[in-house]
Amino acid sequence: MLRTTATALLILFVCLPASGQSNQPALKIGAENEIRAHRTDTPPKIDGILDDAIWAQITPTGDFVQLTPNEGAPPAQRSEFRIAYDDNYLYFAFQFFDTEPDKIRARNLERGGPNGNDDMVWLMLDTYDDNRNAYVFETNVLGTQDDALVTDESFTHSAWQWDGIFRSQGRIDDEGWSLEYAIPFRTIRFSKDEEPRMGIAVMRFLNRTFERSMWPFIPRRYSAGIFQVSQYASLTGLSDIHRGRNIEIKPFVITGAQEIRVDPTTTTTDFTRDAGIDIKYGITSNLTLDVTVNTDFAQVESDVVQLDLTRFNLFFPEKREFFLERSGLFEFGDSRTTETFFSRRIGIENDILAGARLTGQVGKVSVGLLNIQTRKNSDLDLPAANNSVARIRADVLPRTTVGAIVTNLEQGNGYNRSFGADVSRRFWGNSEVSGWLTGVTDDNPLQSDIAGSVDLSLRTADYRFFAGYQNVGKHFAPALGFVRRTDMKRYRSTASYNPQFGLSGPIRSVSVFASGSLTNGQDNSKQSSDIYVSSGLRFRSNDGFSIDFERGFERLENSFVVDEAEILPGDYISNDFSISAQTNGSRPLSASGGIALADFFGGDRTIYSAGIGVRTGKYLNFNANLDHNSFDLPVENGNFDATTFTLSINAAQSRKLFAKALVQYDNFSRDLQANIRIDWIHSPGADLFLVFNTNYNFTGEEDQFDFRSASLNNQVGVAKLTYVIQL
Repeated sequence: MLRTTATALLILFVCLPASGQSNQPALKIGAENEIRAHRTDTPPKIDGILDDAIWAQITPTGDFVQLTPNEGAPPAQRSEFRIAYDDNYLYFAFQFFDTEPDKIRARNLERGGPNGNDDMVWLMLDTYDDNRNAYVFETNVLGTQDDALVTDESFTHSAWQWDGIFRSQGRIDDEGWSLEYAIPFRTIRFSKDEEPRMGIAVMRFLNRTFERSMWPFIPRRYSAGIFQVSQYASLTGLSDIHRGRNIEIKPFVITGAQEIRVDPTTTTTDFTRDAGIDIKYGITSNLTLDVTVNTDFAQVESDVVQLDLTRFNLFFPEKREFFLERSGLFEFGDSRTTETFFSRRIGIENDILAGARLTGQVGKVSVGLLNIQTRKNSDLDLPAANNSVARIRADVLPRTTVGAIVTNLEQGNGYNRSFGADVSRRFWGNSEVSGWLTGVTDDNPLQSDIAGSVDLSLRTADYRFFAGYQNVGKHFAPALGFVRRTDMKRYRSTASYNPQFGLSGPIRSVSVFASGSLTNGQDNSKQSSDIYVSSGLRFRSNDGFSIDFERGFERLENSFVVDEAEILPGDYISNDFSISAQTNGSRPLSASGGIALADFFGGDRTIYSAGIGVRTGKYLNFNANLDHNSFDLPVENGNFDATTFTLSINAAQSRKLFAKALVQYDNFSRDLQANIRIDWIHSPGADLFLVFNTNYNFTGEEDQFDFRSASLNNQVGVAKLTYVIQL
């Protein structure tokens, strides 16, 4: 089946048009635009005040266009910017006018924190001018930074984990707010041309009206929006740039203590002192080598608690910086369901000793090589392991990419290897047809098999359509991958309609979504099916609500246990209905909530969820969420509850000193956990982290929350100091 589908896919590639839609509007859009950077011998002071001589010499670019809510219209608030550079830095000056400056939203001081609730700007730079990849520099009114990477005109949450070094400062005045950037040329990678040409796009977020305006204007028919790198304007004028030696050295030292309860009356305490180093070396202008020695991830925030209420694996996203930078290049397979490579599998049971990663481009070929050596785990009797990944992706035709991946785990006398190939072709605005195939070989024949999928996505401004076929073998088990479900052939289709309205009326947008799926086993016997329908409204105030209905079928061939209730084999039909609502998260007080009435394997499941957000200002913000599931099943121990509670507290003294606390509880484990992380950015890119973790278990009656019954599981205190040297 996979071979037949792959042949049909290749034929379809030949027939599909590569160019965009031909009905161009009169408005000058996308790549038709150009802006020039101006050289300066006197660099501007990065203070958010645009009074430097160089800014007065440059005519600003100010023809921003609304993307939402009134596509193609002039913005309600005017914006303009200028670009300058010298031997070492690329400078930007933004002026965002606002006729109501007292209503400008500016509350986040945490780097990498919730800038999305503030007025802010995205600066996108396609530094290689390859029309596919870009850097994202995000800054709010206060100059608080975040940054990310766009890979192959797509964007995922993990893209935010790239941390670039740059300076920024914002300021509010009577005319609105202004912002200045200084981006070191050592922070970004670009071509070795004497006069490198780059792609550029800028988007302004005005959150009290949810207005998005941008330059250059990229219409919604290019459904990737600001991530449609092929439609960026051209940035010219750069010459005689000092690239430096492209070396970044980041040593660290760490010290800490851990107390663990061995039994009800005994605890042990361990102390640790260690050091390590990360090195980034630009071998060429296109290739970067990252080396890590004695790697430690003590500063990484805790996972959000998830309760396993199904028979499938839970997915916990990667959060470690070393693996997240350029992670989009290594993505292969279907995200969160069947991934050939999933970096979270490395270094969880065996600590990382050292590793190296080579990423970059050679002509039209993107290259990613990763090798990690882990230590022996004596406690679990696990030998040391070597983890290797090789990934290439080549642009072979206009908007057509082919690629391959190889992963290899060598541990003791065993091995597990996977070999995969993928292909994608984009057409029209951002529609795409794609496919991938992976085979696994293992010293255990029961873990050797193949998997693959073929997908078609059609996207316009208001409409989406998706059809996909996925085939996962019964024994498909890549040791460095993530597989949620094996032994299946899955057919899936979705369609959605999401129009947005102009300035009239209280409604900003409507969404209608429908999907259907059928999953059979490798023997073609039916395993499950699903029909899902959702509709929602988003108001001008950015409040919204949705109504959802789902009808599903599930065939269990083996029993599984939820809490203490055993779900027996059989055929089950379920009908689920839910309604949810949420208010604008950028307000000082916001809330969300929902209720769902559902069938659950022959019984009933009622789900309540509630959340509240309190934004007191720049210095202290709270978010709390409660999810409660009530089960009534016709089996022994079938009446039970599943509850999770999370409280997130963000505190900041300045943009250089801030803290975050995550408190969590679930009634399955009856553990109360707290993760507190204090971050002092003592110089750009360098931090002092103070991390405290505690875990208490409540041993009293199940329906009671008595602190007197709490016993310590473990507590950890860690201090980690990093420093950055750029050469």
